[in-house]
Amino acid sequence: MSSSDKTPGPMPPGDGSVPPGKPMTMGQQMLDKGAQMMQSLKPIKKMSQHVCTFALYSHDMTRQIETHHYVTRISQDFLQCAVYDSDDSAGRLIGVEYIVSDKIFETLPPEEQKLWHSHAYEISSGLWVNPRVPELIQRIELQDLVRTYGKFWCTWQVDRGNPYHLVY
Repeated sequence: MSSSDKTPGPMPPGDGSVPPGKPMTMGQQMLDKGAQMMQSLKPIKKMSQHVCTFALYSHDMTRQIETHHYVTRISQDFLQCAVYDSDDSAGRLIGVEYIVSDKIFETLPPEEQKLWHSHAYEISSGLWVNPRVPELIQRIELQDLVRTYGKFWCTWQVDRGNPYHLVY
C-alpha cells in the first residue's frame, strides 16, 4: 500500500473516530436527499462488487487496516476500486486501488512494477472475501483475480486516529 515514504509523525489531537466539524443540518440533509433523487450518480452505480481484505503500509509493515473495496470493472483486465474503512453508511473513503491482470502488469516498465503488489497471497490465504456472496460464485472470480496486481493509494490513515486526510 502506498501512502507516504516518510515515517508518520505524532497523531493529531482526538481519536479520529469522528471527523471534525458541525453535524449536518436538516437543511443540508434535505439538499443531499433532493440531489440524490435528481442526479444520476452513474459512476457509483457501476460499482458491482464489494471486497473486504486487509492492507499493510509499505513503510510500516506493523500497521494493518481492514479495507472495503467497492469495485468497478472497466474491462476483463482492469478494475478500479473506491476503498473505505468499513462497509457501513458512515464508512470513510480512505483510498483508491487500481487492479490489473498479469498480462497488463507484464507490459509495465520495471520501475513501475515496483509500485504494484500481487494479490496471489491475499486471495489464496483467504484474506480476500466478497461478503455475503456464496463461495461457489466467488470461486470463479477469485481464480481470475489471483493473477492480478494492485496499486493502492492510501489517502486517509484512519488507523493513526487522523480525524481527516492529512499529509505529513
